[in-house]
Amino acid sequence: MLSNRQMNVINILSDSNNWMTGKEIAKILNVTDRTIRSDIESINKYYDCQLIESNRRAGYHIDDILLAKQDIEVKEIVPQTSHERCIWIIQELLFRNKEINLIQLQERVFVSGYSIDNDLKKIRKIIENYPSLKLIRSKNHIRLEGEEIDKRKLYKYLLTEETHGNFMNLNSIADFWTDFDLLAIKDIFEEVCEKYDYKIRETTFPMIMMHAGVAIERIINHNYLTSDIDDRLVESTEYHVSYEFFERVSKLLDIEIVDDEVKRFSLLLLGKSSGDYRKSNNNKEDVKRLIDRLIEQIAEYFGVDFSKDWDLKVGLETHIRSLIERQRNKVDVTNLYLKEIKRKYPLVFEMAIHSAKVIEKFTGYVIDEPEIEFLALHLGAAYERIDSVQKYRAVVIMPHNQMLSKPCIEKLNSRFGDRMEVVKMFTFFEESQVMEYEPNFIITTLQIKHNLDVPTIQISLFLNYEDESRIFQLLNQLDKERYSADFKILVKKMIRKDLFHVHETYESSDEIINKLCNELVEKDLADERYKEDVFRRESMSATSFSYGFAVPHSMEVSTKESCLSVMVLDKPVKWGDFDVRLIILLGIRDTDNSLLKIFFEWLSNTVTDSKKLARLLAVNNYEDFMKEVLE
Repeated sequence: MLSNRQMNVINILSDSNNWMTGKEIAKILNVTDRTIRSDIESINKYYDCQLIESNRRAGYHIDDILLAKQDIEVKEIVPQTSHERCIWIIQELLFRNKEINLIQLQERVFVSGYSIDNDLKKIRKIIENYPSLKLIRSKNHIRLEGEEIDKRKLYKYLLTEETHGNFMNLNSIADFWTDFDLLAIKDIFEEVCEKYDYKIRETTFPMIMMHAGVAIERIINHNYLTSDIDDRLVESTEYHVSYEFFERVSKLLDIEIVDDEVKRFSLLLLGKSSGDYRKSNNNKEDVKRLIDRLIEQIAEYFGVDFSKDWDLKVGLETHIRSLIERQRNKVDVTNLYLKEIKRKYPLVFEMAIHSAKVIEKFTGYVIDEPEIEFLALHLGAAYERIDSVQKYRAVVIMPHNQMLSKPCIEKLNSRFGDRMEVVKMFTFFEESQVMEYEPNFIITTLQIKHNLDVPTIQISLFLNYEDESRIFQLLNQLDKERYSADFKILVKKMIRKDLFHVHETYESSDEIINKLCNELVEKDLADERYKEDVFRRESMSATSFSYGFAVPHSMEVSTKESCLSVMVLDKPVKWGDFDVRLIILLGIRDTDNSLLKIFFEWLSNTVTDSKKLARLLAVNNYEDFMKEVLE
């Protein structure tokens, strides 16, 4: 028999999904490297196979296929960094246990009491912004106390941090599959769509690629299904797009063309009209009721509202129909490609677990972990869509009857509905009931004094031009604050020290573009096509501004990673019609187009602030520049 520690070695390597050195494993288990080497020898000998591979440089790696064949029961995911442990502990306290035994916690996550104490300090720091929340320690137990509204806020904050830039980022999604390149698959799909002049909304594109990845993974692993789908589907444009897409993929990956997967993918593309072609035994209305119930449960339990996300509903309908057929036909889905979701996105995974319970209750089928991971893909992308297009939330205070207040609310929605949402109207003001709706601002027809840190605008019942102007100004100020916060995150990530140049001297704009583009090519951040595209854009119209700076950029070709190259000249160079000293080469990866709005919002604010621009031109090093930008 293997010891508990040896089973923990298997557990840690299974969770990691990457090579780990003996020192890394030894540190987690608080033993020596030599002990780990001995344990791994014993494990391989016990199972009579090379279950754990070794490499002098990389360390150790577990063979997932052999692990599955040995039918070894792997325990729960083990958080391996301090940040992962903090999220894990908060999640446990929010959803599973009212309190945690700290002695048992050390055994579960393989760390010392000292490490746990440090984690608890970090958790207290995280919850500082939620006034009612307190982490209470009593002897060897901890618990999280506070109001439910603050617990919901904490969860949504952590969820936003977890998903941000991942589930709408095809590069991140592509990492889930290791047997094929999802980005190459994406290129094929785009080529086919262009051939048929078939348009796909940008917000749905990541979800469609997820489904493509899942379908290809099923075909590779020979997990075929048959279903009764109306043959009239083959007459649609969507079917032709789907068939040619899978035909090209089959040649690239040397796999079969499975007609059922072609039809399913067609149904996904058809979206709302897809029901006309279905003859599935899964009752359409039943599946829709299941999805509505699932979304209601997520809103009730997690405080996240997906009820208006049509893309999620379409994706879940296709996925759940397929899931039910797999369950009915007892077809298992492999989790070799998606196992990192559980580690990297535990909060999204928690929503998926809750959703699986709803499906189980509704259908009677037990949903296993690989199926839950697929659900997490949908929910992660949906949450990121909410976060990326979130409107400002307004609470309205109007002590008037409905006949008088309704026209005012309708006018607010008509005038500002694209930027704000009236989440609740009250006839009187009371702090706790207002804050329950987490407003970004309050609109009132009364003069109200309160202690809330929420902007408040007093308007007339008939919403005149002055009222509209004040609301516009507030929305613009909120935009400025939002973009300022987003820009600081963006800048820290994109302006790299090795792409910053100060006290430079050049004779022409062409020399500077060559220098900055060549640098990106040398660092494998872009290719020659990007450089050619930057020059093509420049030839159409110089990217310089009268304020003394230029922002050269490409028109069509993206960089491999989003980055900003910065150069500050000692002497100005003639750039188009203007003398320029500050140059920012803009390189945006095709999956990061949302960053453009943030960048140009910052740019427009900077060029109208002459003092700010002067300070940027006076910097002597990277640190000074970053300080000025982030100020």
